[in-house]
Amino acid sequence: MNAIDDAIARHERIALQVSGGRDSLACLYLLRPHWSKLTVYWCNTGDPFPETEAIMRGVRAIVPQFVEIAGNQPGVVAGFGLPSDIVPADSTTIGVVANGGGQLIQDRYSCCARTYIVPMHERMVLDGITLVIRGQKQADQLKAPVRSGAVDLGIEYLFPIEDWSTQQVMDYLREQDAPILRFYEMLDGAPDCMTCSAYWENGAAKYLKRYHPEHHVEVQRRLDIINAAVAPSIAHFNREIS
Repeated sequence: MNAIDDAIARHERIALQVSGGRDSLACLYLLRPHWSKLTVYWCNTGDPFPETEAIMRGVRAIVPQFVEIAGNQPGVVAGFGLPSDIVPADSTTIGVVANGGGQLIQDRYSCCARTYIVPMHERMVLDGITLVIRGQKQADQLKAPVRSGAVDLGIEYLFPIEDWSTQQVMDYLREQDAPILRFYEMLDGAPDCMTCSAYWENGAAKYLKRYHPEHHVEVQRRLDIINAAVAPSIAHFNREIS
């Protein structure tokens, strides 16, 4: 019995978290023999790419159990500010209050947590899930601080492709004749939100400009707002290090 079979045999409430990205899709195909024993969960952020929506419709159609969780990126942005990779002090909640106004900005990880990480975890707890399966890899820049097999707050985590490379994932998807979204090969990661104004390193703005120009306009508007809010702090910083 391999690690996947062994883990699944120990649990009755099993979740496979699928984002629409290449890693979670590879896990989906890898776990095909176990589909009847697990439920696929997808958190719709409220601002998904149409490419992601299309692939998730396909997933919904082929698995026995599928749950869509409602995220709320527009509400999170409205309540906590634009996500950004740089957050000036004057744009934090306390900074805006202390200055009597200003542009509210949140860090990118807080936005992700509020939009889909916390809603997903809360649903796991509500549904009594005891085994969570994800397409997390050790090679990923961003990953949960646990390894496959870890147990946290009564939930075991299984990462079947933990030791795979991105190239191995892509090769496997092609072997399985799985759908290959164009941003699997064009971006470092599959974006969860079309209008995200953070994660500047993944090249999403260029992708948007080419394939979704109307959303590119909105993202550029947001980036301009962030630029204006960040500029004074950058100027102060440059004076300090000169």
